[in-house]
Amino acid sequence: MKVALFGCGWIQDFHAQAVVACGHEVAVVANHREQTARAFAERHGISAVTTDWGAVATDPSIDAVVIGTPNALHAPQAIAALEAGTHVLVEKPMAVSVAECDAMIAAAGGSGASLMVAHCWRFHSDVLAMRERIVRGELGEIVKTRGYGVHAGDGPSGWFVDRALAGGGALPDMGVHAIDTARFLLGDPSPARVCAAIGTRYGDYDVDDDGILLISWTQGTNSVVESGWWQPHKEGLEADTEVYGTGGYARIFPREEPSEDYEHCTQPMYTAQMHEFLGAIEEGRQPQPTGADGRAVIEIVEAAYASAGAFA
Repeated sequence: MKVALFGCGWIQDFHAQAVVACGHEVAVVANHREQTARAFAERHGISAVTTDWGAVATDPSIDAVVIGTPNALHAPQAIAALEAGTHVLVEKPMAVSVAECDAMIAAAGGSGASLMVAHCWRFHSDVLAMRERIVRGELGEIVKTRGYGVHAGDGPSGWFVDRALAGGGALPDMGVHAIDTARFLLGDPSPARVCAAIGTRYGDYDVDDDGILLISWTQGTNSVVESGWWQPHKEGLEADTEVYGTGGYARIFPREEPSEDYEHCTQPMYTAQMHEFLGAIEEGRQPQPTGADGRAVIEIVEAAYASAGAFA
C-alpha cells in the first residue's frame, strides 16, 4: 500500500519507520514547511513532498494517511481523507472536541474507510501483559487504577502551548496516554463521572500544565489520572498505571527511576500499531482502537475541563 504522512514532527519518524517495517511504502509527506518536509523525506527515502495536504487526501493513488499534525488539524484532515475513501490513522488526541470526533466517525461510516486512533501504549508489551493478567482474574475485581502522564523537568513549546492549535495543554498531550491506558486495561468501559482539578502553574501560556482527574467507569472501577508538564517530580513514567484489585496489586512499569540510557518510547510498539492499522485494511476489518475509543478519551477530557472550570 501507498501511505502518506501529514506532518513531519518527532512522532512521524516512528510512523515512517513502521510503515516500511510492515512492508509498505511512504509515498509522500505533506507539511506546511516544505524545507522541513524535504529534510524529513531525505532522511527516510521518501520520493515526494508537498505543502498541499488537501490534494494528497483526495489522491486516489494513496491508500492510507497517517496524521501527525497539530491537534486542531486532525478533524479537517481526517474528514477530507475519509470522505475520499482513504483510510486514516490519526495521532492522539483524536480531535479537540467530541463534536469533531463525531464528524470524523460519521465520515468514516459514510465512505467505509477505516479510522484508527494512535493510542500507542495499547501496543506496548508491558501494557499488554498487564491486560492479560487482569483478564485472567489474577488481580481479582479491579477496584481502582492510578495512571501517570507527566513530564518532570521539561515540557513542550510551539503549537503544543497554543490553545488554538492544541485545544488544551498537558491533559490532551500527556494525560490522554494515562486515560486510554486505564480504559484499555479495564476492557474499554465508558466514563460514568469525571471530576478534575486543572490549572496552569509552571509556565506562561494559556493552556494547562497540571491536572488530577477522578474517572468513575460504568463497571464500577475508579481511575485517578495525573497529567502535567515541568513537574519537579514524576511518580510514574508516561502511561504507567497502578492497578489495585481485590486479589492483589500490580504496576505496569518498575517504580525505580530508570537508568540514563533507558528508552521509554521505542520503535516496536509503533511498528505493532502500524501493523494493526495496515493489516486490518488488508484483511478488510476495522483496526483497533477505533474512532469510538478515541472519542471516549476526548469525552473525558471535555468533562474534566468542564469540571475544573478550565477554558470557560
